[in-house]
Amino acid sequence: ATPPQRNLVVYAFSTQEEVLTQSIFPAFEEVWEAETGDDLTIEGIFGPSGTLAGQINLGAPADVALHSNVQHVTHLKSGRRVRLESDPVVVSQTPLVIVVRQGNPWGIVVYADLAQPGLQVLHADPRSSGAGEWALLAVYGSALLESGARATAEARLESVWRNVRLLGASARAAMTMFEMGAGDAFVTYEQDALLAQERGVPLEIVVPSRTIVARHVAVIVDGNVLPGEVPMAQAFVDLLLSNAGREALSRYHLRPADAQGDEFPGIAEPFTADDLGGWPRIYGQVVERFWQTQIAPRLELGPTPALLEREG
Repeated sequence: ATPPQRNLVVYAFSTQEEVLTQSIFPAFEEVWEAETGDDLTIEGIFGPSGTLAGQINLGAPADVALHSNVQHVTHLKSGRRVRLESDPVVVSQTPLVIVVRQGNPWGIVVYADLAQPGLQVLHADPRSSGAGEWALLAVYGSALLESGARATAEARLESVWRNVRLLGASARAAMTMFEMGAGDAFVTYEQDALLAQERGVPLEIVVPSRTIVARHVAVIVDGNVLPGEVPMAQAFVDLLLSNAGREALSRYHLRPADAQGDEFPGIAEPFTADDLGGWPRIYGQVVERFWQTQIAPRLELGPTPALLEREG
């Protein structure tokens, strides 16, 4: 008899493409087929985390979603794709770092250094990208925890954004722009910076002594998963949290979900979104009320390099 055909659709933010397609998907297909006899195909859709949440709310057929921050799962709950009582699970972590040109010509050490006059900063777009939101919190939070004053943190964020000249839709899109020669520096995930170094991209990684640790989450999309498919979706999430999953994620430079301060060597003072009041509060304060109303309308973006336009 022909084995039953199964299909699992996983939506995941841009920087997870390699670890999922090269390691996690093949491992899960092998385990699931061995346990059930099913013929399983996994389809991966990758893009900016916020954009993916919007697509799922509009009916995209994700069974499992991996988002760069928990706020995007809140969007799925608002869109009634995920039940209110469903808890997303943290599957990995990565600190935010500053990527600079070789030799670090601007002498960048901390986030405040991104405000130097004349420096050209790239940024993942906070309207579409979870990395863009995390980068906002990295700059804002480091100043808030240093000074204790929201006004100081907002001023720091504004001073850095005066230098932002190009926006990428996702963390990976921003990295591609940097690879093509655009910009002097940008804030991104340590994971993606290390993957780029492995590919031979000429860059240096600056780890500020005080930086935020991004926590990535997975959730089953209740509104899409048929009752008979729930065990398969759950088994996929369980694999991410298993020893085999942790090992795969760590090979692609992600830190384990339960990593603590001493597991972030080289960072004197790692902090989290919880240290800033938690995602719902900080998203409202920093992303919606401050960045969207005070900074975004005044952006002075440069022309997209011709090379990038040709690349589409």
